[in-house]
Amino acid sequence: MYRCVRVAEPDSYLQCILWRDSPDQEVQVFKLDTVTYGTKPAAFSSVRAMHQLANDEKSTFSIGSKIILRDFYVDDLITGGQSTQEVLEIMTQTTNLLARGGFKLRKWCSNERDVLDKVPDSEKETFLKFDDGSDFTKTLGLAWDPAADVFRFSFSPIQVSPKPCKRLVLSTITRVYDPLGLIGPVVAKAKIFLQQVWREKLEWDESLPEALNTSWLKLSSDMGHTQQMKFPRRALHPNGAIEIHGFCDASIDAYGGCIYLVSIADGKREVHLFCSKSRVAPLKTLTVPKLELCAAFLLAQLMRDVRNMKLFDCPFFCWSDSAVALSWISDEPSRFQVFIANRISLIQELSSGMNWRYVPTDCNPADILSRGASPSELLESALWFRGPEFLLKDQRGWPESCMPVKTLPDLRKRILVGVAKEVDLSSKCKFVNSWQKIPHTFGYVYKFVHRIRRPGLDVEDVKMGTQMLIRCIQMSSLADDYWRLHSKRQITSSSPLASLSPFIDSFGLMRVGGRLQNSSLDYNAQHPVILPRQHPVTSAIILDLHRKNLHSGPRALLANMRLQFWPIGGRKTVSSATSKCVICFRAKPQLSQHLMADLPKDRVNATSTFMVTGLDFCGPFCYKTGVRSKVPVKTYVCVFICFATKAIHLELVQDLSTQAFLGALKRFILTRGKPARIWSDNATNFVGAKNELAELKNLFLSGPHIRAIEEFCLEDSIEWRFIPPRSPHFGGLWEAAVKTAKFHFYRSVGPSLLSFDELRTLVCHIAAIINSRPLLPLSENPADLEVLTPAHFLGTVPLVLYSEPDVTKLNFNRLDRWQRIAYFQQIFWSRWREEYLTLLQQRSKWRIPKPALQVNDVVLVQNENLPPLKWPLARVMELVPGSDGVARVAVIRTSTGTTRRAVRKLCVLPKQDLNVRSCRSLNKFLKFLILT
Repeated sequence: MYRCVRVAEPDSYLQCILWRDSPDQEVQVFKLDTVTYGTKPAAFSSVRAMHQLANDEKSTFSIGSKIILRDFYVDDLITGGQSTQEVLEIMTQTTNLLARGGFKLRKWCSNERDVLDKVPDSEKETFLKFDDGSDFTKTLGLAWDPAADVFRFSFSPIQVSPKPCKRLVLSTITRVYDPLGLIGPVVAKAKIFLQQVWREKLEWDESLPEALNTSWLKLSSDMGHTQQMKFPRRALHPNGAIEIHGFCDASIDAYGGCIYLVSIADGKREVHLFCSKSRVAPLKTLTVPKLELCAAFLLAQLMRDVRNMKLFDCPFFCWSDSAVALSWISDEPSRFQVFIANRISLIQELSSGMNWRYVPTDCNPADILSRGASPSELLESALWFRGPEFLLKDQRGWPESCMPVKTLPDLRKRILVGVAKEVDLSSKCKFVNSWQKIPHTFGYVYKFVHRIRRPGLDVEDVKMGTQMLIRCIQMSSLADDYWRLHSKRQITSSSPLASLSPFIDSFGLMRVGGRLQNSSLDYNAQHPVILPRQHPVTSAIILDLHRKNLHSGPRALLANMRLQFWPIGGRKTVSSATSKCVICFRAKPQLSQHLMADLPKDRVNATSTFMVTGLDFCGPFCYKTGVRSKVPVKTYVCVFICFATKAIHLELVQDLSTQAFLGALKRFILTRGKPARIWSDNATNFVGAKNELAELKNLFLSGPHIRAIEEFCLEDSIEWRFIPPRSPHFGGLWEAAVKTAKFHFYRSVGPSLLSFDELRTLVCHIAAIINSRPLLPLSENPADLEVLTPAHFLGTVPLVLYSEPDVTKLNFNRLDRWQRIAYFQQIFWSRWREEYLTLLQQRSKWRIPKPALQVNDVVLVQNENLPPLKWPLARVMELVPGSDGVARVAVIRTSTGTTRRAVRKLCVLPKQDLNVRSCRSLNKFLKFLILT
């Protein structure tokens, strides 16, 4: 069939084969032009081509076209007719039609000799031999004896293994091919045995236990008897009436169903087995009635499949020997538990239009199927092959229906639960985040509970509904104190209500007794209603009053609230609720905090001075020119500071130009040496900070300036790094140096104007003064060494770069001149390491770890030039952790884009209480009230 279908030209190149007979020959390319068996689309392409041929030739070969479209299974044709002439016509039209497409039919076989006489011997089917010498052929896997027109089962003998195992059992059982279930009891017995083996939890190649081994040897030796079983292929009379009867049954091991066809012609009835299906019982133990119901469900599925064949237009009868299962099927599914109810509804749907009847167990052929039978036992069972004897009679001779079972098992229990006490309604319902809506909602609840049919709400309904809600909250959250007061007992002295002298009013609300009985205050102010702390309703009331009083503080809010309600916890409860107000937080935001980071490596290791340098600008300062009438000119001071020794170098920059800045950088390098790394503020730190920094901002943000610095640093192998934008605390080292330089400048110059040379001299003087500041606290002991200053390190090199031995432990008078130089250098760095470095151990601030910022948090971005209410909102997209795992920089997304900011510049907005949510509808609450 496949080689008769040509592949389209563009696709045939996908079926190329490379071949050569020996390694010495050249590789040849062969192309397959027809459909190739084994490829995925092969079967579909071939069948589709044959169907297209049948549709194209439908007008010429009407019968042949119908047969091809209906009776072909891939390349096998199984069909038949009512007479020899009809079959010959089918053969002629089918052969001629397929011949037009290049398809040649062969291997013809028939149960009628006259049909095969018209077929050449070369096109006839070659027969196989049974052990008894009869001929048979394979028809879709089934063995068919055309001479006797019966189905048979060929089963080759099994070689008995000395050690049978689970693998051998499974491979042997799967060799039995019975798609119609004609020997269903034999297959069921084999399945039951396999389940027993599986329960033993054996390995695949582990030997069977002795008891199972004996049973298996007996079963496998008996499997050869299946070759003696014969089932007629033709189950119907050509022109007779038909009845279809299905039987089902179950045992503790298996359950199943079988179908029999009854042909009625000339007053005679013939019964033939049509098909069957079985399943083993699940490992989870079920009662026998439930298994009987499963068998009925399996039979309903099997009968549905037979009816969907649309070959039988006849009555369908379903039989069961279980009175309980039949009573279940005829009853209402909702009366039973889920397992039973589901199967009843499915059976009623699948067997719609079928008649369920009772059959005695001894007349039920499905009983053999449910228990299983060996081949020798099945051969002796006339009930299985010919069905029950009453099928040969009309309905008057059928078994009578049994009486329905009055007390059925597995009925669904209906229990009406009544709640004697009220429950916390707030724990069962989702409230809106507004106290204004809650009283109206519970006004309707109050009307529903008291069956008030008046339309709409009035003030009394809202008041009573609110009191009902608060009473339920008190009975749940303050249950111990409430029921003590309700039973006229004294509350415990450890209760938070002990100082309030509480009592229960006529409606059942717990109120404050207090000492204001004789005051002129309103009743609600004299005896406010007690509210539990940390309750969603309490928070809703506090937030509602907070908004009504224009976001007043906790003290004023508590005083206003106590005119009607008394929250337990007082100011703490109010402060906890108002702390979640976003408007109040935005008016006075709190910046995020984190643990102060460890000092960087460049600050705690000995290096040559200015090897790692921080850079910043201070100013502007003004100097006078030689021309009297000319206005003063602005200038800036470039501050360089050493990370290791805190030594500074000041360079006066005459104007804000790239050349002037590079000139100051060159003078610094020529004077102090070339640094390996320079740290500075991000250029955006100057944006809008102050008016006098506008020129400096324009310089650092200009493209030519940035390119000039990059080229300069690239030529001299200097690494330039920036701190995060708008985060001056990351550069606290040079910020402190700028502060110190400006301190000396403003106090020495004051309002007077100096010339440029005088200003340069002053800058050098200030640098010398700053470098002379002590790095260590001064000591009162005159015997101590001279205080260590940054000036001691200027012009020196760290000890690790010298190969001289340690001379600090030798007598100073014994040293020569070069050793004395090394002595001073080693003394400076040893004191730096032992005295100064240890002072950096403590954290001056940010000492306690705070709750970390989270991804997707909504934050305010601090902007010193705007009031807090105008700070922009942003969402945290990513956290950048440091070496200690603490995130001090975050990637945020604002309305203008994505940027980086220090965590210290972000304020996390408070999150609303998730326990107070919107109530979608009142129906859910009403349903809860009805059920409870």
